[in-house]
Amino acid sequence: MRKTTGLLSLLVLGAAVAGPVASAHAAPATASAASACHRLVVKVNSSNNKALSADNSHSYKKAIGHNKATQKYADQAKAACRRARHAAEIRRSLDGAQDGAQAAERYNKRAYIEHDGRAGRRAADAERDVKARLRIALHYS
Repeated sequence: MRKTTGLLSLLVLGAAVAGPVASAHAAPATASAASACHRLVVKVNSSNNKALSADNSHSYKKAIGHNKATQKYADQAKAACRRARHAAEIRRSLDGAQDGAQAAERYNKRAYIEHDGRAGRRAADAERDVKARLRIALHYS
């Protein structure tokens, strides 16, 4: 009787170990797509934070470059997230973030060329709005 119990527990243990291994091979295709989406949204957020930091230190020319990078990464993230679970919400927030980054770029150009401090503050405000929209995208990605 002991031999069958040991054999039975060995079979159950073998089935338990084999179950997750077999299912793990199918998962990476969707997981890597979701990971790419999230990675790019994090990249957009990082670029926007750099632009906000440059604005706060009145380095408007650097902020212009970071705003352009934010727009570029947002475009890439929209393409990568088109098949995500909450694709509509992510796309909407990335569109808003891209629009805000364009506005911030315009304000930074004005601040840089005309030495206008008010335009620099408006650029920082636009980048804070972008940051709020990116929080939504990060939540859904």
